[in-house]
Amino acid sequence: MFKNLAKLACCLGLVNGTFLMCSQLKNDHSHNKMQHYNFLSENELHNLLNKHQNLSILNRNQTEHILSLMREANTDIVTFRKNADRLIRILMEQALAQLEKQNCVKQSPLGFYDANEVKFSDQEICIVSILRSGNAFLNEALRVISGASIGQILIQRNEETSMPKYFFEKLPENINEQQIILVDPMLGTGGSASMALKILKNYGVKEENIIFLTLVSCEQGLNKVFKEHPNIRIITAQVDPILIKESNYLAPGIGDFGDRYFGTVKKHTRSVQV
Repeated sequence: MFKNLAKLACCLGLVNGTFLMCSQLKNDHSHNKMQHYNFLSENELHNLLNKHQNLSILNRNQTEHILSLMREANTDIVTFRKNADRLIRILMEQALAQLEKQNCVKQSPLGFYDANEVKFSDQEICIVSILRSGNAFLNEALRVISGASIGQILIQRNEETSMPKYFFEKLPENINEQQIILVDPMLGTGGSASMALKILKNYGVKEENIIFLTLVSCEQGLNKVFKEHPNIRIITAQVDPILIKESNYLAPGIGDFGDRYFGTVKKHTRSVQV
């Protein structure tokens, strides 16, 4: 009887070991089937900047560590938010750097100096968020430009057609007199951004007064936006190499930025950027 039990135990051990080994092999095989994406080379980025004179891409040394932490699939919400905010702060400072400056003479504790400051007061700047993900920019944006007004445009992707669908906008009455910083973390096909820009132009905003900030973009989206709105300026942290045609996913991408930032991630879902 004891011999039979021993044999049974060995068999169960073998079965369990085999099951674990097969599961590991299956997982390894699935992992190996995933595509490895290579980022654009410095030469490719240089060509893209030459193609679009109003495009600015943050220095890779500033962004690659932050974005690597954000892209990683197992990054928790605290780490994701913290690094998203860091990157947003850099983008906001870059936006201010591109606004028109004025010269004046000021006094330091030790004497006078020539100052070169942003020409516009905080109240002359409006931050326009493409909902909902664009709202992630607001905390850091208001730390940099505390007196700025806030505008919001709700555009969502139609799940059946993959086209952006407009719902509503709430913008300041004098927005046509303001400098606009339009914000949305992802630029995929460019559909949502282009629609938001058309709405702003319908309010009398000049393209020259708009700076669009986005964390991750791709060449297809940049081409569309600049083709339809050639005089706006775009600042992006990084340009991803692929927009997957069948799904409009950026690759390697970040995932669904809004879900990851606001804590509404659903299991077994993938992100779409428009």
